[in-house]
Amino acid sequence: MGQSNRFFLGARLLFFSLLIGAGLYLLYRMDFDPSKLFASRHEVPGWMFVLAMSLLPVMGFPIAAFYLFAGATYGFMEAWVYCLASLTINMSLSFLVAKYCLHEFLKKVLTKAGYALPSLSEINEFRFTFLLRTVPGAPFPVQNYLLSLLGIRFSVYISISLLCQGVIAAGMVACGGVLPDTITIGHIMVGLALLSVLLIMKSFFSWRKKRSEA
Repeated sequence: MGQSNRFFLGARLLFFSLLIGAGLYLLYRMDFDPSKLFASRHEVPGWMFVLAMSLLPVMGFPIAAFYLFAGATYGFMEAWVYCLASLTINMSLSFLVAKYCLHEFLKKVLTKAGYALPSLSEINEFRFTFLLRTVPGAPFPVQNYLLSLLGIRFSVYISISLLCQGVIAAGMVACGGVLPDTITIGHIMVGLALLSVLLIMKSFFSWRKKRSEA
């Protein structure tokens, strides 16, 4: 069991390294200039940012990237308002997609597997929504879909979600405001290196946890 876990850990790290390497090589062949990309970010109008942030995370795009971009592009209050408006639209849309497009499908899949969606009391709706929004773990789009699929009332879902994500957005927007105006390939390499370290640590601790359980 331990050898199998080590094999899959190594395979994931190798795949990630090859993916990063291929991406960097492709950017090199395209004469990619990150300074031009980030220099033009100030030309993005607010309505375009709100539209992108409202729709792309529904399909799985990481929400943190929008927070940082907003903080680096607009003033703090303007960026935060854009993020709050986008979050309201995005979470409402995700709730509707999960409720009317995914709920019956998932219910059938779980029924065939011998499972059923749990039923939560009103107080547990508040508790579960707050914990899911504040404890690191599930990606933001997964949180949206899961809360809707569990039958959380929309009033509870949107109020607690906006409260929690609004605080997180404020912090991320503030962090985005300290990003340098000119992003070089060196900044990107440092960011990728840090991301690699985090992924390696996550994979290592996941492997240790599975090993201890085994």
